[in-house]
Amino acid sequence: QTMAREILTLQLGNYANYVGTHWWNIQEASFNYDPNADPSEVDHDVLYREGRTLTRQTTYTPRLLLVDLKGTLKFMPEEGELYQQRTIDEEELVAGIGWDSGKVEVIKKDPVGKSEYQRDLGEGAKDEGGDEEEEEKDYNFKDTVQDWIDFSYSRFHPRSINMVNEYSHSKEENLFDTITNGMELWRNCDFQDEITDKVRQYVEECDGCQGFQTLFDCVDGFAGLGVKCLEHLQDEYGKASLVFPLIPPRMLNFKNADETMTTSIRVVNTALCFSNLIESCSLFVPLSTMGRCWGNLDQPRSFPLVSYEESNLYQTSALLATFLDTVSLRYRMKNPSQGNYLPSLCADISPYGRKMAAAGLALPFGMTSSEDLIDFLDKHEQNLHTQLTPNVSVGNKYLFQSVSVRGIPRNKLKRPPTAKSAQRQQRMAAYRCDSVSEMVQFYYQCQLHASMSHVTACGAPMDLRTPYPNEVLQSRVGFDGFLHDFDLGVKQKVISTPTLATIQSSGDLADSLDSLHREVSRIKIAKISRFAESGLELEDYKESLERLLDFKEKYDDNYEL
Repeated sequence: QTMAREILTLQLGNYANYVGTHWWNIQEASFNYDPNADPSEVDHDVLYREGRTLTRQTTYTPRLLLVDLKGTLKFMPEEGELYQQRTIDEEELVAGIGWDSGKVEVIKKDPVGKSEYQRDLGEGAKDEGGDEEEEEKDYNFKDTVQDWIDFSYSRFHPRSINMVNEYSHSKEENLFDTITNGMELWRNCDFQDEITDKVRQYVEECDGCQGFQTLFDCVDGFAGLGVKCLEHLQDEYGKASLVFPLIPPRMLNFKNADETMTTSIRVVNTALCFSNLIESCSLFVPLSTMGRCWGNLDQPRSFPLVSYEESNLYQTSALLATFLDTVSLRYRMKNPSQGNYLPSLCADISPYGRKMAAAGLALPFGMTSSEDLIDFLDKHEQNLHTQLTPNVSVGNKYLFQSVSVRGIPRNKLKRPPTAKSAQRQQRMAAYRCDSVSEMVQFYYQCQLHASMSHVTACGAPMDLRTPYPNEVLQSRVGFDGFLHDFDLGVKQKVISTPTLATIQSSGDLADSLDSLHREVSRIKIAKISRFAESGLELEDYKESLERLLDFKEKYDDNYEL
């Protein structure tokens, strides 16, 4: 039995909930209920908790608090569907009133439209076992998803779902506009008490909580809510806190703001948010599929074997969730080895107080089905991954990184020494590596200068079941995520794939902070009256920007490793 090391996850904001929804879906796709199967290498108890419903049924749900604006849930009750009270049928209702049933008219309100996928899930729950046919249906999520709830497979604990009633979710404009509005909402005691109580209940249930992971939109009012919530976690618990500020690939305009004004508000929110994160978490890793985010949102990141619609929230959030599910393996494995904990990850990557780091993802990993890892790495000169942190490209000097790689079976490491084909490989230095993690570690030692890499390897690939957007993988990718030697131009349904993800810290992050500071400094804050109106003091504002600049200096390359 591994030592308990639970983590509480927080998701704040609409795009954060898109990303989180995919992430919980991905994890649940890998749950195996077959008692004869090999046990999972991943310890799901790190992020999930066991509970009981009112009818004493055992449940297994994410240890999660999510927050979004009123109206995003549509058909889903706020307490989730697992713990709902039984609905009363019409006859009972009429009988309960005690009037003559002929004189009572029952007016029913239909629940707000369920997506086709959610309707099928509902039907499926009634007749278990109809799994196989379901897989084949094409829901066309990328064109039909209107919100994250439409493709959510998970069932939540009643404590998980929290709606902000002061602001409504609108398809036309974003009403929750400034970081200061978010902070103001936190100061509204009812809301704050509710969240802090729920956090406390979760933490008290844990046997050995190793910390918190938080996903939140850093571009609107959720930036303020996120920052305040993190300050509370730090003051109250003082545990490791890993934070992923998210920047969606497209945004609605803010209320009473055109596109230019919206961009300015977004940049101010992001800058103030980062300036606050320096003080209130252990490590933060900004995530976006857009390469540039400090002015207009542009330059979508390109993956060699993936084609996605650059402004599609459903597809882009799946890429970010793939990164999260892979990189987090470091602190989710059973029988954790040295350093496979959240606090050690945060400490490794933030030397010299460099609390901001960058993300990278390889999807799929890129090996063909006929090659060994040793040969693949030997001929791979450029980066294995695509960068997912805005305005940064990490070089190959003075790096601290945490890498997770999954889905490369041991028999694809190298040829056995007895095989004739092994002779060529035996001449390579990497041949002495006996595991995937050792070989990937050795690869980085050769590729990077004066750097430290921690590598976690997991044998199982990532499962890509509906509602994951498999359509983004190009036709050269086979059903198991390994590439065909030639592109046959015929798309197969990819059901699983090897992936690699990394969190990196190096002096190159100075560029990202520098460009953010430059952009925000050009904005005339006095002209955006809504900041002052929602409580932003000019002195505090100047101080925050100053702090961002000081923080940037921690990344200047005048230190020796």
